[in-house]
Amino acid sequence: MENNEKKASASSKLANCLVLSYPAQGHINPLLLFSKRLERKGIKVTIVTTYFISKSLHRDPSSSISIALETISDGYDKGGSAQAESDQAYVDRFWQIGLQTLTELVERMNDVDCIVFDSFLPWALDVAKKFGLTGAAFLTQSCAVAAIYHHVNKGLIKLPLIGDEVLLPGLPPLDPQDTPSFINDSASYPAFFDMIVTRQVSNIDKADWILCNTFYELEKEVIK
Repeated sequence: MENNEKKASASSKLANCLVLSYPAQGHINPLLLFSKRLERKGIKVTIVTTYFISKSLHRDPSSSISIALETISDGYDKGGSAQAESDQAYVDRFWQIGLQTLTELVERMNDVDCIVFDSFLPWALDVAKKFGLTGAAFLTQSCAVAAIYHHVNKGLIKLPLIGDEVLLPGLPPLDPQDTPSFINDSASYPAFFDMIVTRQVSNIDKADWILCNTFYELEKEVIK
C-alpha cells in the first residue's frame, strides 16, 4: 500500500519548468505568454529574469496566474545593461555571471525538470545538461528573422549585402533595408551581431526542443 501511494504521489507531481528570458521587453512578453500556456496545461512554471529587471515588474493582485518569479544576476544588478561599460562587456559578463547564478538557482530549487531559455542566452543549455534536465531553446523573434540570421551564420548570405535583393527559401525577395539592422549594417552593433548571429545558435543543435514564436499561417513556407 505504501509503495503504491508513493508511486501515485510521484506520478501526480507537476512538472516544474524554469523559463529564462533575455532582459528586454520584446523577449519577456513572448516568454510570459508562453509560460501562461504552459501553466494552463498543468505545468508548474517559474519565470527567471535579472535582479534589475525584476524591480520594474508589477504583479496584478487580482490575477489568477500563479507563475512564480525568480532572479539571477547579469553582473549589473543596479542598472542592467545601461550600467555596463559597453555592449560587449554586458554580453560577456552576463554569460559568465548568468551561468553561475542560474546554476545556483537550479541547485537551490532542487525540483526543476526543464529549462526553456531565450535563444539569446545559449549558456542556459549548459546548465540544463549539467543537471540532466530537458533544455528547450525559444526563438523569441519571428521565424522569418531567425531564417535570415541562420543563413548569415552558415555563410549563405554574404556580408556586407551587395545588390538590390536578398533571396532566401520560403521568403519573398527582400531589399537590403528589409533585413534586420544587425544584417543591413553589421558594423552598427558588433556585440549584438555576435550574440544574435553567432552565439545564439552556437549549441542549438544540442537542445532537446527548439520552439519558435510564429504566426504559422503567415510563415508556413519559411517554417518548412
